[in-house]
Amino acid sequence: MNQSLAAAARETRRQTLGGIALIGAAVLALVWANSPLAGAYQSMIHLEIIKEIAIFVFFLSVGIELRHEIKHGSMRNPRQAVVPIFAAMGGMALPVIIYSLFNAGQPSEAGWGIPMSTDIAFALAIYAIVGRGLPKALRTFVMTVAVADDSLTILMIAIFFASSFNVLSIVSLAGVVCGLFMPGGEKLGPKLAPFVSFGALPIFALFSAGVDLSGISVAAIAGSSSTIGIIAAQLIGKPLGVVGTAWLVTKSNLGSLAKGLEWADLRSVAWLFGMCFTVSLLMAQLAFPISHDGADAGYDTTHSVSILSVFIATTISALISAVLMRRRAKALAGSVANV
Repeated sequence: MNQSLAAAARETRRQTLGGIALIGAAVLALVWANSPLAGAYQSMIHLEIIKEIAIFVFFLSVGIELRHEIKHGSMRNPRQAVVPIFAAMGGMALPVIIYSLFNAGQPSEAGWGIPMSTDIAFALAIYAIVGRGLPKALRTFVMTVAVADDSLTILMIAIFFASSFNVLSIVSLAGVVCGLFMPGGEKLGPKLAPFVSFGALPIFALFSAGVDLSGISVAAIAGSSSTIGIIAAQLIGKPLGVVGTAWLVTKSNLGSLAKGLEWADLRSVAWLFGMCFTVSLLMAQLAFPISHDGADAGYDTTHSVSILSVFIATTISALISAVLMRRRAKALAGSVANV
């Protein structure tokens, strides 16, 4: 028992510190790209193979995690698994619809996939920091939805982007496939986790989040249909899509919530799903490829605005989540005390 508690504490610490490392790398990239050393940053990000290795390792871990959940975890019970899986699908579909409503018929419509996927590292890091006192089954639900929508995003990449032979899309697909079918992959998972948290994800953020702010005004960001679409999709589409679809699935008797979960619990974590980052950076790169020679300034600007919008929406989602989760934890603690 003590060993299990110690292992859980280590995992919580890793997730918390990993989330901090990811945030730190993104902030460093943003500052570096707009500093007097911006030339060095631009030279560094030309080393595409480093970013490709980082995203491969990340999706390898996603594949391993998905395999574990299917064989031993929350996806093993079909009736309970159907709720988070359909919730993930709803949490992807509604943001795409919302983004497309604001961007249809414009060059920015290619970015429909940017607000689609929850960042599992950010979501679990916030949960580790403020989720103490919430039901254990709730963390499992959050993780299952995040893993499912990462995996479904890979399917979207395979359908819509692999034909363009973008190296990042091929590498992402290869990572998930290897994780799913690699012999002994589940044994590799725990050893790989620290490398993902403190290596692959921060490196990918460092190489992808460095937006050049010169020439981008506040008015340009605020008036961009891409900005409006991404922020609305993450702050409204993701939480409403996940929780709303979960409610519909249970009410239609297709599935049921895990034992011990209440709808108030799900509402408290709804905005965790609006924290889109790592895969959003990937989707922004796929939708609006950066022309390092400045040949397509329009796409470069849309790419930069999209990443800034993801930053803004993810930060707001994290703050809302922290408030709601602490409020729910206090309510649960109070109800136990009154029993």
